[in-house]
Amino acid sequence: MDYLFSAFAPPDAAVDTTTQAADGAAAGGLAGGGTLGMIIWIVVLFAMFYFLIIMPQRKRDKQFKSMMGKLKVGDKIVTIGGIIGKITSMTETSVEIKTADAKMEITKKSISAILGKSTKDPNDAIER
Repeated sequence: MDYLFSAFAPPDAAVDTTTQAADGAAAGGLAGGGTLGMIIWIVVLFAMFYFLIIMPQRKRDKQFKSMMGKLKVGDKIVTIGGIIGKITSMTETSVEIKTADAKMEITKKSISAILGKSTKDPNDAIER
């Protein structure tokens, strides 16, 4: 804090830097004594980042791959945009669906849920 006061002090207020260094050494021990604490905080933050962001995303990816493995012609699906349709054909990256009035080709990544064959209510999805 003394550093801020001396940095923004008027030019005529000279501050002895040797006394500040002695005060800092007496108050905080060694000059680099905070490195172990900093390393511990970095490890803690990385662990929190892993458990709050990376681990749940891996779980969602695993569930999505499982859902894509179960996908077959004849299934009713819901897209991310809310379109409900029945799969008529599949390729490696896309799916052709038939809705009430039209046929559409969508990517597999745009499928949000599989409804199954006989489900009428889109809120009763089998896989999400």
